[in-house]
Amino acid sequence: MPTNPFRTFYVVFTYIIAFTLWWAYLLYAKNETAYTETVELNEIRFRQTNATIDYQSTDDFAKVYSKYKRQKFMILSEGLAFLVLMLLGLLRVRKVFLQEIELAEQQKNFMLSITHELKSPLSSIKLALQTMRKRKLEPDQSERLIGNSLSDIDRLDSLIDNILFAAKIERSETGFSDAETDISELTLHLVQKFYDNKKAIVIDAQIQQGIYMQVDSLAYSSVVINLLENAMKYADANTKVKLRLSTDSSGIIFSVADNGVGIPDDFKTKIFEKFYRIGSEETRSVKGTGLGLYIVKRVTEIYNGRISVTNNQPKGTVFTVTFPQTISASSNN
Repeated sequence: MPTNPFRTFYVVFTYIIAFTLWWAYLLYAKNETAYTETVELNEIRFRQTNATIDYQSTDDFAKVYSKYKRQKFMILSEGLAFLVLMLLGLLRVRKVFLQEIELAEQQKNFMLSITHELKSPLSSIKLALQTMRKRKLEPDQSERLIGNSLSDIDRLDSLIDNILFAAKIERSETGFSDAETDISELTLHLVQKFYDNKKAIVIDAQIQQGIYMQVDSLAYSSVVINLLENAMKYADANTKVKLRLSTDSSGIIFSVADNGVGIPDDFKTKIFEKFYRIGSEETRSVKGTGLGLYIVKRVTEIYNGRISVTNNQPKGTVFTVTFPQTISASSNN
């Protein structure tokens, strides 16, 4: 059922279209009436002086009929053009209105998610510190709490980096420091951080050695980390996430495949929008802010690459990023 603003919009929309059609009808009818009355009046006058000649065969009638046809065409063409412009304008207003509502909903979801994403690790860190302060723990227990706290701090750090990174990209202030980078080694280093995870997911990483790229290491790292984090979130526990880094004639190819719930075709383009997440924060159980894939797409575009999302088999999703190969492996041997 439409919301109140939409009811108002549809009422105004219907009124304007109905008014336009009524205006066109009145003009058309007036033109028909004027033509008929003019012909009838001229016929009466003409018969009084030329009873043997049919008025409608005269030049005077031809002029009246020509004027009538021009006015008829003008009313129909201008009325149709006006109607089309009105429809296009109203549809544009509706589209913008829908975009604003969608953006407001995404921002609302972002605020809800960011609140949870910030509060959850902070609560965990606070609880660990309070436990260590109030109790005398065994070394292994202290080590476990410290490890969990450091993991939560890394999570907060990654979250803040994403927010700041997205803000810089939005303002076109990337400040990237491109340099010749061994992305094979960098990717391997980043993947190692995900080996030990609570869902016991195995990362099957196949990384071709000696791949170099002229790139900002932090920007490239954001692509790897966000795609891996996305896969780890949606993959089933005790399963496998496949990561591939290789080169071919098209350039540098980096892909991450999971076996999660997958992404419906209707949402495969929307997921790259800022703040966009499928569902709502009230019902969504998977953590996230809707910034990760947005950052991946923007970084990919900045480096003239492209990203695609396809279905994995038998289930899940495959994200593939292709960068033009700016530096060949042989040049670094």
